Amino acid sequence: MPNISIVKGLTKPVKRSKNYTAIAKLSNITVVGGVYKSLNPAIGINRAVVKKNNKAQRKKAPPKLPEKIDDNRPITERQMHCINIEVFLTHTTATPIRSHDGFSYMCCFCNENFVNPADLKDHSLMKHKNAHDIIEFMKKQRPDAFLLKLDITLLKCTICDTSIDTVDELFDHLQNEHKKRLHTEVKCQIVPFKFGGEQLQCALCSLFFTKYKILLEHMHTHFRNFVCDICDAGFVSRRAMLSHKDTHTKGSFECGECSKVFENPQRRRTHMNAVHRFMNLPSKCGICKERFTGGRLKDLHMIAVHGMSPVIRKCLACDKTFPSQQALRIHTKKYHLLERNFQCSECDMKFFTGALLKNHMLKHTGQKDFQCDVCLKWFGRKCVLTEHMRIHMNDRRFVCMHCGRGFVQKCSWRGHLRTVHGEIDDGVMTNQHDASYGP
Repeated sequence: MPNISIVKGLTKPVKRSKNYTAIAKLSNITVVGGVYKSLNPAIGINRAVVKKNNKAQRKKAPPKLPEKIDDNRPITERQMHCINIEVFLTHTTATPIRSHDGFSYMCCFCNENFVNPADLKDHSLMKHKNAHDIIEFMKKQRPDAFLLKLDITLLKCTICDTSIDTVDELFDHLQNEHKKRLHTEVKCQIVPFKFGGEQLQCALCSLFFTKYKILLEHMHTHFRNFVCDICDAGFVSRRAMLSHKDTHTKGSFECGECSKVFENPQRRRTHMNAVHRFMNLPSKCGICKERFTGGRLKDLHMIAVHGMSPVIRKCLACDKTFPSQQALRIHTKKYHLLERNFQCSECDMKFFTGALLKNHMLKHTGQKDFQCDVCLKWFGRKCVLTEHMRIHMNDRRFVCMHCGRGFVQKCSWRGHLRTVHGEIDDGVMTNQHDASYGP
């Protein structure tokens, strides 16, 4: 074998008796299988395997979407979704959204975060408008949980620059005008979003929302791909429907970590995540990852630490505002959905909470456990005793804005406004009370 000299930073041909040729580098020596002796004593004798034609340095070609399916093998639902999405993202300005953490939107392809959805759209169009990224994104989608959240703000066809308003119009345009292959037989699991206004508005109806998460839950009402056979509620994906059906399962489901028992699997799962997985800190800041006991504390943190604008949670039915999503949810169920799940066993009355039912049962039992220390009168509820004590303290907190007369009890004050001053609007009375006495 001829002498071989290897110099750091340079490459030279390595000759072999079997007419193989390879390129040798100090950092990455590639030689035909066999033994060679270097003149550099620091290297010594080495054994290596050469890959012919430098195959190791070849880049893998990006995966391609299936354009033709073998007639003997039926196309799968996942392949249909894959083809539709590839056409959408390649030939339009539509861009996908992975998630929203309460502060910023996350890119589906590289996990970068953007507070403004318009910045996410620009980022996706400039860096990820290619088949490779789209295929990698689709590989991560579970068929039973597939749901594409698509930003169709200022939607246009990039082939002819035509403006398009809806996903349905987009299907028709690409098929009819540009003869693109799309599968309309598959259930549409593309949820559209439009941004640009001061508030989040549904892209399919006129409703406004305070949070992206609530808007996403609302979108299930527009897509009934999978329907609950118990309550007829519709859902975009099969996984969302099955998760919902857990709420109808009644029984005793014990927590594996503690002794608590729950009436359905979903409540047990919520308990397991909140208490045992996240140690009673289920709400997480998407920026600094700090955890909180509830969404209200997390919102205050986002406002004080990260400069987020305060969220005003407004009831869509009566325009009242609330400090937390939980308060708004309770208000909606109690006053607008008229939810009454607690039935009195003695009469036909139903109540929103168990506490209200318990207070009502005092009318049937006549039980009185609370006594006034002044006049020794007995009461069935503690709150009634508290109101009664105002009589002994002459606490006339309810003041008439018209004549200045004060009342101990609110019912007496309301009766005075109606009979003496002709007030009939309870809202006006409440505002007068708030103005005169405060919250």
